[in-house]
Amino acid sequence: MNENESRKISLRKKLAFACGEVGDNMALNTFTFLIFTFYFTVVRIPTPQMILGFILWALWNAFNDPLIGYLSDRTKSKWGRRIPWMLGATIPLGVFMILLFTPPSTYIQDESVFIYFFIILILFDIAYTSFNLNYNALFSEMFVDMRERSATGRIRIIFVLLATMFALVFPTLVIEDITNQDPITYPNTLLQYQISGIVAAIIIFIFYFIILKWGVRDPKHISKDAESAMSFKNTLKSTFKHKSFLLFLFPALGTWLVINILPTLSPLFFTYAVGINDTELIGILLLILFLVSALSTPLWEQIRVKKGARMCGIIGISVFLVSVIFFAYSTDFQMALIFMIFLGIGLGGGLYFYDQCIAEIIDEDEITYGVRRSGIYYAVLNFLIRLSMILNFVIIGLVFTSSDWMNYEPNPGADPILGLRILMGIYPAIVLAISLVGMYFYPIKGERLKENRRKLTELHEEKKSSMK
Repeated sequence: MNENESRKISLRKKLAFACGEVGDNMALNTFTFLIFTFYFTVVRIPTPQMILGFILWALWNAFNDPLIGYLSDRTKSKWGRRIPWMLGATIPLGVFMILLFTPPSTYIQDESVFIYFFIILILFDIAYTSFNLNYNALFSEMFVDMRERSATGRIRIIFVLLATMFALVFPTLVIEDITNQDPITYPNTLLQYQISGIVAAIIIFIFYFIILKWGVRDPKHISKDAESAMSFKNTLKSTFKHKSFLLFLFPALGTWLVINILPTLSPLFFTYAVGINDTELIGILLLILFLVSALSTPLWEQIRVKKGARMCGIIGISVFLVSVIFFAYSTDFQMALIFMIFLGIGLGGGLYFYDQCIAEIIDEDEITYGVRRSGIYYAVLNFLIRLSMILNFVIIGLVFTSSDWMNYEPNPGADPILGLRILMGIYPAIVLAISLVGMYFYPIKGERLKENRRKLTELHEEKKSSMK
């Protein structure tokens, strides 16, 4: 659809489209928040095996994500390129969400536990990628007009943050002993983790049904690009030649590295480094974080409209960087609460610029090659984000093993606490500083952006004319 047509999309359809973010982020954030703590403290897989499992899982994505993106761009059906993948992933993703928390045994360490852990990671990721990648690809294809894209992006981010808020807070209300410190007093921890997985699955089913029923359509003149798609080799080659995309990788990967490590370690960090033993207080802190992020979204949209996606990213990453350092050295609930507010503002900016910039990059690529290849760009990004997570888990493994935390012990000494502060503060700050440099050199701005908008509108008019 061209810019005039994208303006005709109703608010109802935009809201239904944004519902995909609820299911998407319910799956991702339940996984990110609970999976490490669950297998480390409840299942008690040793640190070296945990790190090995996550590294092998990330390497699998080197094959899985680009392949799904490539196949998606070439898919031909009466529903278009993206919808069949989204439809096919819905039920499996909900099922795997439950299976993540049903290991064959706990406390009894044998090969079957590790094999199950690794296989369920792989299956979950295949289903998640099949939906997430195609859902994100549709965003830049359904919403071409910049104001509509910005407005829809705002709705999406609000839904992202509300879903993330629920995904991180709900388990703290259900799981009484989230780090499994006292299994004798709280014997139902495994069951409570499983309840969290079941609730996440139900939400995934409901909101994926809403988007598939009322929220998506595959523009026919863009779906037709499947007929002239490049080979897999040429697709990857041209993608990695796109200079704007290569520069964008620094802020994109850096921001997601930090976004991923914060919830991964937050149960352990709040319990041991900050000294919060009440699981519900942990939930309140996470609630504040994502509530502030959601409330900051209109601010980031205004910056995006007035100053562009590049400046939105620069300011957002800067706020994120400064606040994460102070947050990591919180020593009590009150300090953590204050720093969570600033961290939430930075997180809101970090999430908002991402979708806006990648859509601009895909626009520019379509102008260059005449074919819209949203799938492969999101696939490569997903692949690199997952691959970069190897760095997170390697750093976690090094810090844990060097501080003599090879196996989970409910009362770690001072070294693990210092390690947690480094992992939640110094390490993210270094990553975000590198991201800031990359964002500064992001080139799609000013006259170049305006020229891209003009050429894209002309190209879409030509595509529509060729179908008459």
